[in-house]
Amino acid sequence: MDLDEQEPNPEGELILRVIAHPRFTNALGDIYAGWLLDQMDQAAAQIAMEASGGRCATVSLDNVDFVAPVPVGSDVSIYGELEDVGRSSMQIRIEVWITERGKASYKSAETRFVFVAIDANGRIRQVPATH
Repeated sequence: MDLDEQEPNPEGELILRVIAHPRFTNALGDIYAGWLLDQMDQAAAQIAMEASGGRCATVSLDNVDFVAPVPVGSDVSIYGELEDVGRSSMQIRIEVWITERGKASYKSAETRFVFVAIDANGRIRQVPATH
């Protein structure tokens, strides 16, 4: 994770794009980290479900680097990529990029999620070889 790039660009594919709504802010007008983590988890889940061909569950995430606040009203773009697939697990890298009206985009947060594929009974299953 290189947070000091001169001309940073998003890595991965655009998975989710939302607007930071005022109801998810603290008293100072910045978006809560919990709301942002929820959006990141939803984006990672989309990648995991596609890779596993079905149901999956979040198992863990690495340290989350929150490098810049998310102002209310900003465009929140979440990029992700499947980095590794094990027998039943998938590692997914997620980046959050913010665009405020009239300003250049910047990275706000990043982390790696681990998901496992699960069956209809909630038991771990194998990820198909064709992902």
